[in-house]
Amino acid sequence: MASTVKNSDSPEGSPQNFADLLASHQPRLAAYIRSLTADVQASRDILQETNVTLLKKSRDFQPGTNFTAWSFRVAYFEVLSWRRGKGRERLHFDDELVESIAGASEKTSASYDERLDALKGCISELPDRQREIIQRRYLNAESVQDIAADLGFKPNAASQLLHRARTNLLKCINQNTASNTVS
Repeated sequence: MASTVKNSDSPEGSPQNFADLLASHQPRLAAYIRSLTADVQASRDILQETNVTLLKKSRDFQPGTNFTAWSFRVAYFEVLSWRRGKGRERLHFDDELVESIAGASEKTSASYDERLDALKGCISELPDRQREIIQRRYLNAESVQDIAADLGFKPNAASQLLHRARTNLLKCINQNTASNTVS
């Protein structure tokens, strides 16, 4: 897994390189924080606080080390800080549960890049109709009803095609990532 972003215009460890690295990790950080809070608005706020802290600590990051693990650790402490502030609410996760979820998320993150690469390859292997519906639904954010109307399908038929495409993608990704771990 590549942990650094190389930029020929700026030396490794430069502010631009760090900003690129931070920007590329935003979806992963957001998902990690969301998994620890189960609160959409709070996870957005915590992500912002995490980004501020990461930027403040950017000089502490050692280029070539695991940025994901480092940023997750910072995010973890931001979540704990948020939780201390919410301690008076009736419903909240205990620290042991949050630690357990954090550990599981960190382990899952290790395979993220591998699965993303597999997804890209698997999309190209889909039959044309399935590839088209996946791209329109997830890249163009079109509704199933709009896609169905455009393709001359009933919405249920478009949903079935989308389901088959997702099933094929999942099988393909699992096969590709399983063969990479075996070999």
